[in-house]
Amino acid sequence: MKIDYVITTAYRVPPSVVWEDATNRVDALEFIVVEIHTDTGLVGTGLSYTVDIGGTAIKTLIEDYLVNLIVGMNPLHYEAIWQKLQRQSRRLGLGVNTMGIAAIDIAVWDLMGKYYKQPLYKLLGGARESIPSYISEINLSSEDTVQDLSDRIESYIDMGYQTIKIKIGKEDLEEDIERIRKVQECLGPHGKVLVDLNQKWNAAEALTKAAKLDHLNLGWIEEPMLYHDIQGHRRLKNAIRTPIALGESLYSKYQFLEYLKADAVDIVQADVAFVGGITEWHKIAHLAGAFGKLVAPHFMMELSLHLLCGVSNSYMLENVVGGSLTELGILETPIQITNGIGIPSDVPGHGIIFNKEALSVYHLDSAVVRQVFAGGSK
Repeated sequence: MKIDYVITTAYRVPPSVVWEDATNRVDALEFIVVEIHTDTGLVGTGLSYTVDIGGTAIKTLIEDYLVNLIVGMNPLHYEAIWQKLQRQSRRLGLGVNTMGIAAIDIAVWDLMGKYYKQPLYKLLGGARESIPSYISEINLSSEDTVQDLSDRIESYIDMGYQTIKIKIGKEDLEEDIERIRKVQECLGPHGKVLVDLNQKWNAAEALTKAAKLDHLNLGWIEEPMLYHDIQGHRRLKNAIRTPIALGESLYSKYQFLEYLKADAVDIVQADVAFVGGITEWHKIAHLAGAFGKLVAPHFMMELSLHLLCGVSNSYMLENVVGGSLTELGILETPIQITNGIGIPSDVPGHGIIFNKEALSVYHLDSAVVRQVFAGGSK
């Protein structure tokens, strides 16, 4: 089997609800979709994504540079393909190139599942048949009241969720604490609250403010400070009991290794689209396991479901309100979480089948983006 040709398309899709956290307001998710066609007729679908910015750059990188490197290769040789793409794009640094590689790599793994007639999670190890899920919301707008939050929490509980992640990072920490206590009150003694700061605090703030949260019995504090401050995270981890989760802003196993060696993280949150796809994500998961750490990947619910069920050190699946492919309405067959539990399908490959008609209205147009993009970082 050989790769015959590749089709790449990109879309700019707004979240189905308002997304705003302590450091960003998000207008759109940009999805880059790759279809790898083989000489056998088998087709593998891959995807990557950006938050608001860069989708056209990744699409161009794939079309103009990366595709030519893999045409004629055997898609079953996933490691050879990944290494070739990485070597030839490494001068770009980390970020855009790994996000481009990811779309191709995910398509390759989808092809392998179809070729071997196995669902992705079984190819990755088949460590479990289901995974607990938490609901994750991105709503920290100034207009959002504690009562608004409480109403949403009740709706999540009705859906079967007992673990809920909220954004914090208000200028007044007491407002954050009030919101956390309200969620805990709604959940009751058997529920769990996770909080996410999106790198809001500096190192000094983190030590002071996290200490004031430490008695709240949170499941974790996520991205408390800038992603590159390994020593700051190490000091914070040594100072508090609450676990620290991070990883969505890291792009390679080597970056994760530095955090693990410094004992600066508890829960590893590698994002499959950011680290270069399934091939690299799987290595990061095993690397985390070697240090006794659990993995809880960032975003990409429909794909992360398979990743988590493939490894033994999996923790929880993230279902982001307003951001799953299912909730965005762009899949032929929705992939649902039932009573807070994710169960991967037995369809060969990853089972993600896009509804091209639904996607067509979101086609990423460079000319339009040039006119409307204003940035969302605060």
